[in-house]
Amino acid sequence: MTGSDDGRRVTFETAGETLYVRDALEGERLALRFDREPDPRPALVDLFALPVDRAVSFEAESVSIPKYATVSVRESGGEFVAELTDDLTLPRGSYCLDVVGVTKAFVRAVDVEVSATGMADGGAVEVAFDRPTTVTVGGRSLHTRPEATMTVPDDPEALMRAVSTLGSSIAEASPERSWPTLRGYPPRIARGDELEIPASLATPDSGVEIAVPATYADVYRVAPLAYYLGATVVAGADPELRLERGFVEPLPNEGAALERRTADLLGTTLFLDSLARTEGYVPSDRYEYDRIGGELPFYPPNLADRSMSDRLMEYLEVDRETVEPYLPDRATTAVLRPGPAGMELLGHLAHLLAPIRVRGSSTADGCARVDFQDRVDSHDRARSREGGESPGSGAPIAAAIASDLPLSSGTPSPDNAPFPSGAAALSVAAYENALARSRPTKGDLRAAFLADSDDRVRAFERAMTEPEPPDGIDAWEVLDRPTREAARDLLADPDVGLCLCSLPTDGSRIACSDGVLDLADLDRVPTTTAFERARRVAPAASAVAAGSHGAIAVDGVLGPERVRTLVGLLATATPLASSVALARVREVADVRLAGDPSTVAVTPEQGGTPGLVRVRSLSETAHAVAWRSLPSVEARPGSEYHPFFEWADTLPELVGAEREGSRPISTAEVLDLVPEPDSVVDLNGAIVFERDGITADDVRRSARRALAEGSSGEGISVRFGEELR
Repeated sequence: MTGSDDGRRVTFETAGETLYVRDALEGERLALRFDREPDPRPALVDLFALPVDRAVSFEAESVSIPKYATVSVRESGGEFVAELTDDLTLPRGSYCLDVVGVTKAFVRAVDVEVSATGMADGGAVEVAFDRPTTVTVGGRSLHTRPEATMTVPDDPEALMRAVSTLGSSIAEASPERSWPTLRGYPPRIARGDELEIPASLATPDSGVEIAVPATYADVYRVAPLAYYLGATVVAGADPELRLERGFVEPLPNEGAALERRTADLLGTTLFLDSLARTEGYVPSDRYEYDRIGGELPFYPPNLADRSMSDRLMEYLEVDRETVEPYLPDRATTAVLRPGPAGMELLGHLAHLLAPIRVRGSSTADGCARVDFQDRVDSHDRARSREGGESPGSGAPIAAAIASDLPLSSGTPSPDNAPFPSGAAALSVAAYENALARSRPTKGDLRAAFLADSDDRVRAFERAMTEPEPPDGIDAWEVLDRPTREAARDLLADPDVGLCLCSLPTDGSRIACSDGVLDLADLDRVPTTTAFERARRVAPAASAVAAGSHGAIAVDGVLGPERVRTLVGLLATATPLASSVALARVREVADVRLAGDPSTVAVTPEQGGTPGLVRVRSLSETAHAVAWRSLPSVEARPGSEYHPFFEWADTLPELVGAEREGSRPISTAEVLDLVPEPDSVVDLNGAIVFERDGITADDVRRSARRALAEGSSGEGISVRFGEELR
């Protein structure tokens, strides 16, 4: 349980009758208006059952909570009572208001009767107590960014100390840490001349040690597991997991085997922790619990108050075969070089609980690269520390793969030349760009297209007009053979969130009608970019170095139907790799990514998690259905996805899990799926957007074609060009 009284994460400010809970890490503040001027005094954070960074107490009789916050009521011990969606009265007792807005706040009152009003009309929530009383207000930072930076020299043992401190961001020692919102963003790691760990960062005391040989490769492999467990990483001749009661679990010595074992331990521990939390802060009657609870050698909620070391003793008794069918997909798997440059990625990868593999040479210096050109080399030394490229080479310090874009060759190496189709060039810059600059909100995306011919202009215009722009696109424009100034202005326009460039490109340069524009010279580019005729990953990597969160490099050109589908998927918060896979881009051209493959082009509405619903017709009137929520940088491991389909089991599941419907659904039920705000529908292999306006006749035609041809479709929007006619 956290508690800091130095204002690093949370401070309190007053103005008249308003108390502001200020989230110092996020730069936001939440206003709570009371019936009198607060006179705050420091209070114990231990008064709260839920994690709190800082707390104050004062006297009050009522509080008004802004309308843009959600409020639930808990008993003082943390037990959930109700979410305030309607007027409510509660008998005398001790209660805690749980407020989620631009930050997290709690209002605790003891021995009071409570009445709450105002929710029905969408205004502020008014909560009154039956008498003046001492209220205690706690604040907890949302902690979506690192609070500090650790400087680490090029020494694996020094790196071990830093990795042991990554878990300082986790607010809970209990299984509640499986909720991503309680894990916080780990501190940064930056290379430097000596080890400097800020005093504010405390090494967790979980009773768990991980011993590995003092090599970069082995420290990288165990870093995400050490972060989640709150483990101390120490040097040892043989890899071991050591628990405080003296138990030792041997780990493999061979690198690839150690990678598999640590990934298994991380996935299983997170999964079993998520079952142990089912009676916790946010009670959940989970789908996976119904399937597996009775097969476990323990009752998961009984472990809620046990230490991490004690829980691991129980978890290690569970056969992997028991849990494997229910483990969710991982959004990203990283592949680092075995040298020091990769250390700067560790905090970002731990945040995503991304498994780490190690391949390639220690540095990229001297590597023959056909997919990174000299133009990238010319500016990447200046960016090497903050952007993550290897100095002097332009080659990536790391690669990444996504489960939705599997590679036929298995695990790629950052040394691969050419860079494999489906892989992503990973850099620190992509994560830092996302921390420094917000992406558009879903529904507000403005897309721009740069074309070098009449054919490409027509293709882009058809993609956006037949029948109309895909879901999520608020505005769009096409620039035909732009000048350097016009292209620079468009790329720097803060309102443009997605740009697809079909101009000739050579590394970081794009050819305009009056000369060459170098992305390295730009101060700003859209948060998501894509390039046609790229032939290598360099243009995408250059866009990320210039400010994009993520980028796509396609070797060829895409037909208008695939452009429409890809843009529509990106605009509906589908992760980059999933968008490329669902649009089946690799069926027509090789494609490479830059940045984390699970990044998204837009922020989902109200924190929603996008889901993919696959519909496969059994006849013209009956359709098999399965669904899967899509893990991403926004929907991180441990999140829950709650399907609300009328025909489905409504129990929530972990994000990344895949489930099948218990019965076929009707054509009418297929049509009901299309307007679902957080779902993408794949109908017999073709993506369906709400703006496609499909009808029952379209669904029946799709069924007839699929049944007749045994086809899974072409991954394109079903109404484009009367595709089903």
